[in-house]
Amino acid sequence: SKENRMYNKYTKKIKYMFPKAHAAAYDMSAIRLGWYKIYYPMEFYAAFLTVAPGGFDAEIVGRGYNGVNEAIREIEEKGVEATAKENETCQTLYMVREAMARGVKFLGVDLKKSDATAFLPENGKIRMPFNSLSGLGESAAEKIIDVRSKYEIYSVEDLRQRTGISKAVIEILRRNGVLNGLSETNQFSMF
Repeated sequence: SKENRMYNKYTKKIKYMFPKAHAAAYDMSAIRLGWYKIYYPMEFYAAFLTVAPGGFDAEIVGRGYNGVNEAIREIEEKGVEATAKENETCQTLYMVREAMARGVKFLGVDLKKSDATAFLPENGKIRMPFNSLSGLGESAAEKIIDVRSKYEIYSVEDLRQRTGISKAVIEILRRNGVLNGLSETNQFSMF
């Protein structure tokens, strides 16, 4: 019949059809993510940035909403001249700006409270991890966490000796206020 010939003509052209169950699973996942994003924004952004932090820069985020906007504007002005890393940072900053616009606050990296790689909820805010500082890798972050869990850190010299981190990493920590409150050396003055 004519209908059979038309049916066969079109079914031979179809090589693959996306399974409906797979599409439904994607939709359910999107609904769940949306629900958390709406009702638990701080937890959502902390989890999202922990699993997909590509391009996150704690120095930029530490400048607040205006600092984030300024960094986004600078990258966007570069247009096609922007590097892949800058584009990745821009995408992450869009998410951070959205979080800030929704009232989520970010706490700076803290020697005693930050995790090596996880963004941690803390009193309704998000504590940034050590590896969110540009130039401070996961290995150095893990060393700091390991030493912090075993010893009381009294000075910058003590931190450097126990962790074996470089002077460059110490400077990153110093520039971002992580070492505030620590003396430079282990020597104490009697006067």
